[in-house]
Amino acid sequence: MKLIDVVKSYIMKNKKNSLLIIVSIIISTALFLVMNIISEDARNIMINQAKQNLGTKHAQYGLRNDKEIKYFEKNSSIDKLGKSMLLGFNDMGHGQTLQIVNDDKVVQELDNSYDLKEGNFPIKENEIAIDSWYIEQKGIENPIGKSIELKYTGYDSTGKHVLYQGEKEFEIVGILKCNPILKAQGSCIGFISEECAKKNITVENKYNQVVFKFKKEKNINKQVEKIAQENNLSKDDFLINKDLVLAISDSMSLKIPYIIINVILSLATILLIYNIVYILVSSRKKEFGILRAVGFTPSDVSKTMTLEIFIYTIISIPIGILLGGLIANLCREYVIGVIYSVNYANSIKSNNYISTYSISMILSILTIIISVAKPLITTSKIDPMICMRKNEEKINISQKSFINKVITRFFKDCGNIASKNIQRNKKRTSLAIASMTLVIFLMATVYTKSTSNFLDSGGMKLWIPGEYSIQNIDPSSTIQNEKSYDSKVLKEIENIDGVKKVNALRDKHFNIKTDDNNINKKSEYWKMEKPRLEENAEIKSGAKVYKNNFEVLGIEDTELLNDVLIEGKENLSKLNKESYIYIDNTTCQSINIKMGDKVNVNFDVVDSKTGKYKETISKEFIIGGIIKYLPIFSQGGGTSFGAVMSINQMNKFTGVESYERFDVWTSKLANEKHVESELNKIIEKSGKGILIPYKSESAGLEKSDNQKAMIMTLVVGVIVLLSLFNCCNTIVTSINSRSREFALFRGIGISKDEVKKIVVLESCIYIVVGFIISIIPTLIVRYIIIKSFETIQLINLKFIIAVILILLVISAIIIITTLKTLKNVQGEDFIEQIKTLE
Repeated sequence: MKLIDVVKSYIMKNKKNSLLIIVSIIISTALFLVMNIISEDARNIMINQAKQNLGTKHAQYGLRNDKEIKYFEKNSSIDKLGKSMLLGFNDMGHGQTLQIVNDDKVVQELDNSYDLKEGNFPIKENEIAIDSWYIEQKGIENPIGKSIELKYTGYDSTGKHVLYQGEKEFEIVGILKCNPILKAQGSCIGFISEECAKKNITVENKYNQVVFKFKKEKNINKQVEKIAQENNLSKDDFLINKDLVLAISDSMSLKIPYIIINVILSLATILLIYNIVYILVSSRKKEFGILRAVGFTPSDVSKTMTLEIFIYTIISIPIGILLGGLIANLCREYVIGVIYSVNYANSIKSNNYISTYSISMILSILTIIISVAKPLITTSKIDPMICMRKNEEKINISQKSFINKVITRFFKDCGNIASKNIQRNKKRTSLAIASMTLVIFLMATVYTKSTSNFLDSGGMKLWIPGEYSIQNIDPSSTIQNEKSYDSKVLKEIENIDGVKKVNALRDKHFNIKTDDNNINKKSEYWKMEKPRLEENAEIKSGAKVYKNNFEVLGIEDTELLNDVLIEGKENLSKLNKESYIYIDNTTCQSINIKMGDKVNVNFDVVDSKTGKYKETISKEFIIGGIIKYLPIFSQGGGTSFGAVMSINQMNKFTGVESYERFDVWTSKLANEKHVESELNKIIEKSGKGILIPYKSESAGLEKSDNQKAMIMTLVVGVIVLLSLFNCCNTIVTSINSRSREFALFRGIGISKDEVKKIVVLESCIYIVVGFIISIIPTLIVRYIIIKSFETIQLINLKFIIAVILILLVISAIIIITTLKTLKNVQGEDFIEQIKTLE
């Protein structure tokens, strides 16, 4: 008898199990491919958005002199190098500045601040292309061709010392599109010609910075460090495009979640295929024994199973690859294409898809090999005499086990039978529990990854929290103790038709004094600020005391701290009534303070008329908590440290009741022009501050977040659905293999409903035990993923709710699958099933 004939008979005899193996391999292969392709697409989307927001530059360097340019020009690792000249800064008022610059074509290509809205770039010495935000602020109508007089101030590389001042008349020849990041930071661009910059920068060193992009987009930080070391440059003078570098990073911290998911999917598939093959081998033991008795060698018996698995593999993997590729393309075209655009969907296609296909095929083949290795070894060791005689193997069933006691107490006889079934076939039980453990672990891991950094807006929401911002904040106002806006102004804003929400804020610069022993000399703060700290140090009792300045935000709504809070949640309810201050983590590490410590906070007040020191106000505060960073950034900021207290406590501390900023949100149906007009009237009436409309920028951020959320939902949905299919497949295989067992139950008088209750009870035990086993590995992997996100707790309410929902969903799906499969099995004639028993 030929081996192929034996294999054919096995396949035809066990069509149901053969189909399950083929479907399992197809789904697993498709799952590997879909997950890796969509993950690659999602990563490419993050890279594209980072490039759109912050340009394609990898880093920039603030030049101390023009001679340093040669260090970059001769560096072979740099692909593109651009040079900038800064003529100076023009004060627009209200803390707003115009940067008058010239950038060469490379900088224009690498940066993202130079999109022309109208007109042309300057060519002549007296021409300028200027930001549309400047035009709006100055109320210039039909600006093209008009002349403007600009005063400017040039500073040294530290930005502290004035090198020159000047004034020049320019003709506006172009209008630049407003850059939302610069606008939020209180800045905008005036672009001048190279001739103008070189002629009017009156110092020897004309260039202020270089912008560059490396040839290789890997290990950007190390490449920058290498340039600094080789040329004896300070790393502090380099500014790395962190969001882009993070998006294109090839670091293990980004790869680990995907590696874990691939491993878990492989294990789930291994368990499933192993379970099916194990059932096949067990059911064929006597047949294998007969084959041995008629002359088949152990090798021949093993070859029959190997050939059978090989047939399943060559059928399944190509179909799985085709199915996975089809699903991935449909997702890109009809989901990503709808969310963004078809052209955008096509633009994010990776060049690495061939390797992705290859990796998916290799993963599938390895999974199959591992799955069938042990059953194949078992078949080669079968003894024909043992296989053909009655199996008298004893099965140990404990009546005193914890599970037996619990389920027997609550479910009586059905519970007792379910407990014995679980103990009777320990291999089947172990496989089912392992399958449940893996799917729960996988879903919890996917939840953790999807809620960690996928919705990061690159810090834009810190600058643009609302749709409009009224603020009277600039470097001088933060050190003055004057009233800006009162509660009447707040009421007026809240009463505008269409205004949905208003966040009232204060913003001042305070300081904490630290003696020499308490400051952390290893911190980045000390390394960067040492000259300034030493220059302003005081001597008290023979020891140096350093003044540490920090920006303090006054808030009324403690929900602002939700996304930045590290410690101190329990004190938030007391923030308004007690003298609590929340300090950022950098401050705590730099000056060695912690939650619960008492600190003296000082406010060095400067006279608003003379600009000279007036008085120091001091008060003791308790550190009520620690935050990652300020929840909102202001244009008048710029200190190394940040802190938050309640507006009520800040008012008591300063002795002045005031607001410095209002962030405003409107309803969907609000009349935009009416709201903006009313807000402008309030500004005019108060005679203070500025209205900054962020309506379009806020809408863009919301759209971007929604797009990212949809993409993440797609990735999670595909992974979860296909993983659940694998888990359900395990249940289906297990129940189908027990058809004779269920027939015997019926034969001894157990009703269909009682059988149903027993099997459902077994499934519930699998789920509960699987959940318990999955807890520790889930928390370990969650810790690895969230390690760099200080504000995400290992166990929090959201995670607990998510785990409960995951458990409920899995339970519902598994029980429904169990009942549906059992119904099909019980539909067969149990008398015929009993007849087949030996």
